[in-house]
Amino acid sequence: MSSNTHIATAKFRQEGVHEWQSEEGLTDATNIAAALDAQAEATLALAYEQRTANLIAAFADLGAEDVTYLGLLVDGRKLAQKIVERLDLA
Repeated sequence: MSSNTHIATAKFRQEGVHEWQSEEGLTDATNIAAALDAQAEATLALAYEQRTANLIAAFADLGAEDVTYLGLLVDGRKLAQKIVERLDLA
Protein backbone atom coordinates (compact mmCIF):
# COMPACT_ATOMS: atom_id res chain seq x y z
CA MET A 1 0.00 0.00 0.00
CA SER A 2 1.69 3.15 -1.13
CA SER A 3 -0.70 5.88 -0.13
CA ASN A 4 -3.37 6.79 2.35
CA THR A 5 -6.39 4.86 1.03
CA HIS A 6 -8.70 6.55 3.50
CA ILE A 7 -8.51 9.77 1.50
CA ALA A 8 -9.58 7.96 -1.67
CA THR A 9 -12.30 6.08 0.22
CA ALA A 10 -13.63 9.32 1.70
CA LYS A 11 -13.85 10.91 -1.74
CA PHE A 12 -15.60 7.85 -3.18
CA ARG A 13 -18.13 7.69 -0.35
CA GLN A 14 -18.77 11.42 -0.52
CA GLU A 15 -19.67 11.01 -4.20
CA GLY A 16 -22.22 8.36 -3.22
CA VAL A 17 -23.68 10.53 -0.49
CA HIS A 18 -23.88 13.48 -2.88
CA GLU A 19 -25.68 11.29 -5.39
CA TRP A 20 -28.11 10.24 -2.67
CA GLN A 21 -28.56 13.88 -1.69
CA SER A 22 -29.35 14.79 -5.30
CA GLU A 23 -32.02 12.06 -5.39
CA GLU A 24 -33.48 12.65 -1.92
CA GLY A 25 -32.71 16.31 -1.54
CA LEU A 26 -30.86 17.98 1.29
CA THR A 27 -32.58 16.37 4.24
CA ASP A 28 -31.48 15.98 7.81
CA ALA A 29 -30.70 12.31 7.10
CA THR A 30 -28.57 12.96 4.03
CA ASN A 31 -26.69 15.80 5.72
CA ILE A 32 -26.01 13.73 8.84
CA ALA A 33 -24.86 10.76 6.73
CA ALA A 34 -22.46 12.98 4.81
CA ALA A 35 -21.05 14.52 7.99
CA LEU A 36 -20.63 11.19 9.81
CA ASP A 37 -18.98 9.51 6.86
CA ALA A 38 -16.61 12.39 6.30
CA GLN A 39 -15.69 12.49 10.00
CA ALA A 40 -14.99 8.77 10.18
CA GLU A 41 -12.75 8.75 7.11
CA ALA A 42 -10.96 11.92 8.19
CA THR A 43 -10.17 10.32 11.54
CA LEU A 44 -8.80 7.20 9.83
CA ALA A 45 -6.75 9.31 7.42
CA LEU A 46 -5.21 11.25 10.31
CA ALA A 47 -4.40 8.02 12.16
CA TYR A 48 -2.63 6.75 9.05
CA GLU A 49 -0.58 9.95 8.82
CA GLN A 50 0.27 9.79 12.54
CA ARG A 51 1.52 6.23 12.07
CA THR A 52 3.73 7.43 9.22
CA ALA A 53 5.11 10.19 11.45
CA ASN A 54 5.81 7.59 14.15
CA LEU A 55 7.70 5.42 11.66
CA ILE A 56 9.81 8.41 10.61
CA ALA A 57 10.56 9.24 14.25
CA ALA A 58 11.54 5.64 14.95
CA PHE A 59 13.83 5.60 11.93
CA ALA A 60 15.41 8.88 13.05
CA ASP A 61 16.14 7.28 16.43
CA LEU A 62 17.22 3.85 15.17
CA GLY A 63 18.80 4.45 11.79
CA ALA A 64 19.17 2.03 8.90
CA GLU A 65 20.88 -0.80 10.80
CA ASP A 66 19.29 -3.79 12.53
CA VAL A 67 18.77 -2.92 16.18
CA THR A 68 16.95 -4.31 19.18
CA TYR A 69 14.32 -1.85 20.29
CA LEU A 70 12.05 -2.55 23.26
CA GLY A 71 13.05 -6.19 23.04
CA LEU A 72 12.21 -6.48 19.34
CA LEU A 73 14.65 -6.88 16.47
CA VAL A 74 14.00 -4.03 14.03
CA ASP A 75 15.30 -4.14 10.46
CA GLY A 76 16.16 -0.52 9.73
CA ARG A 77 16.16 -1.06 5.97
CA LYS A 78 12.62 -2.44 6.04
CA LEU A 79 11.54 0.45 8.22
CA ALA A 80 13.03 2.90 5.71
CA GLN A 81 11.30 1.11 2.82
CA LYS A 82 7.95 1.25 4.61
CA ILE A 83 8.38 5.01 5.09
CA VAL A 84 9.23 5.45 1.40
CA GLU A 85 6.10 3.48 0.42
CA ARG A 86 3.83 5.39 2.80
CA LEU A 87 5.12 8.71 1.49
CA ASP A 88 4.53 7.44 -2.07
CA LEU A 89 8.19 8.01 -2.99
CA ALA A 90 8.78 4.54 -4.43
